[in-house]
Amino acid sequence: MQANILPEYHFLRFAPNLGAEYFFDGARNYWNTFKPIVINDVAILRLLPPAVTVSVTVVALRDLAAQIGVELGQIAPFAYYDAVVYDTFESTRAELNRRAQLNQPFGVPMGIGIATTTPFIPTPWLPTRPPGFITATPDPAVATPEITDESSAEVTPETGGTASPTPTATLPGQVINTPGPAIGG
Repeated sequence: MQANILPEYHFLRFAPNLGAEYFFDGARNYWNTFKPIVINDVAILRLLPPAVTVSVTVVALRDLAAQIGVELGQIAPFAYYDAVVYDTFESTRAELNRRAQLNQPFGVPMGIGIATTTPFIPTPWLPTRPPGFITATPDPAVATPEITDESSAEVTPETGGTASPTPTATLPGQVINTPGPAIGG
């Protein structure tokens, strides 16, 4: 999932070694602005339906941030892990207040879009055709001329000719290209 779109479920978790002041004082503006669901264990994510988008903002110190991230990845591998990791209470509160003030629940500006469980990769639309179709066909209005192969003619020193290693052809029929590249580039 992307960090710049709102998910269907937004959770807020505090590391177990943090005090209540991190929520009641440090994250007050953040919670009032975004109203995430406050949880104390990521195991609750197992109860969510599989086709929903989930973001978990975790407030932790450096000692538990990686462990909580691994735990989250094992329980909900498609959830977005938003770690708020700072060394002091004041810096954590400043970051959460900054996010609330700038309306950035995940620390980056919000984009336009809808959260999806599968990544959206824009590809060009190709018309569906039966298998084995040809992407470039000759124009039926232009007749295809005969290809002559001079290398197959018998050339001897008496006739004064020289052998040509490649066949020569008159102008081929006009080819109509497909509209645009097939791979979208």
